[in-house]
Amino acid sequence: MNKFTRLKSVLNSLCVGGVALVLLLVVVGCPAVPEPSDMTDDAPTGAKLVTRIMQDDPYQVWAQFPDHQGTFESALPHGPMSQVFISGEVEAALANFDGALPDGSIIVKENIGTSPNVTEAALTVMWKVQGFDPENNDWFWANMTPAGKIVAEGKVQGCTACHGGARTNDFVFVHEF
Repeated sequence: MNKFTRLKSVLNSLCVGGVALVLLLVVVGCPAVPEPSDMTDDAPTGAKLVTRIMQDDPYQVWAQFPDHQGTFESALPHGPMSQVFISGEVEAALANFDGALPDGSIIVKENIGTSPNVTEAALTVMWKVQGFDPENNDWFWANMTPAGKIVAEGKVQGCTACHGGARTNDFVFVHEF
């Protein structure tokens, strides 16, 4: 048997084996692989957050923490002045805080320039999403421009590292629950 005949025999065996494998998978069945959109439909994204806080339920009309009304002095990296808005979920939890804010809670911090008269330079947002990041109380973090262009989102290391210092207050610095 020459090399060509031997190669042809091996290739024929591989083809027959491949066809048999395909038929076996069709007959026995194989688990469906979900489409990428199926895996991420419920996953939080900066785009979904922007839609929620800027279109569906504009944050500018939300309540503020009772002890932090209006513009107040802040600290880096948020800028020298800030203003914080809280979603209805946070507002409802203020009276009966049980150690963690409920799923869906959103806290928006407008990071303002050097005085209350300077418009915001950025927004930093905390969004509580059940199952997103259990090690960090399920907070999804976002930093965006005032127009909603996402700069950072998700498990932002700088956010979790800093706010981890307020772990017993559900990662919130600006208000003591």
